[in-house]
Amino acid sequence: MSLLVIDKNHPECCSINSVEHIKNSLGSPLVLPDCLQEKLSEGWALEREGDLLSLFELMTGEKYHQCYRENTYNQQTDLDQFFIFTIFGDIGCNDWCWSRGCFVAVEMGSPGDPRGCHYSPAEIFYLDDDCIAETGFLDWHLGWWLNPVNDRHDAQKIDWLNDRLTPGYSCSPYHEMTQNCVSDPIWSDQKNCFLVKPTDLDFPCLAYPVEPHYGG
Repeated sequence: MSLLVIDKNHPECCSINSVEHIKNSLGSPLVLPDCLQEKLSEGWALEREGDLLSLFELMTGEKYHQCYRENTYNQQTDLDQFFIFTIFGDIGCNDWCWSRGCFVAVEMGSPGDPRGCHYSPAEIFYLDDDCIAETGFLDWHLGWWLNPVNDRHDAQKIDWLNDRLTPGYSCSPYHEMTQNCVSDPIWSDQKNCFLVKPTDLDFPCLAYPVEPHYGG
């Protein structure tokens, strides 16, 4: 399954496949004891926090606590599906973003209003030697990248714009792109990508959505 979800008619709706995003950033979920898996299938991970904390201590020899819980629906993202995630760090954890050995519970929401939709049973991920800030898990926006349509044009002339079309520079790279182009991107079947014309240049460009960077 592709990580990028391309909407040829509505480029502003291009998105990140949430399931693939979680797989690429967090890896494979833990295989849980049957009794705990059954409990998670009957309710929220938060309702089984005691069982989860006991499991984490058994696995690592460290005591854990809940550090953070959020629904991505509450944020502006390019994810195609929202989910609730809960971060568990050891008791001495001061900054869960940069702490190694955290556990992450993810409950994927079904399409629709998050106040009444169905959420899948929690999957539990263990980061071991990784910290969540380096995995790409918290990167929820697409970047964009432009290349001249014709190789005879100097690609360095658009380096300044490509620098601005990254989530690290702009909270909305797509908006940044349209603000610096003559019009919104148009899909080209021939080129198999979008086309744009930067305002300050005399040549058109190929425009590609760029997935988050995973793995530090």
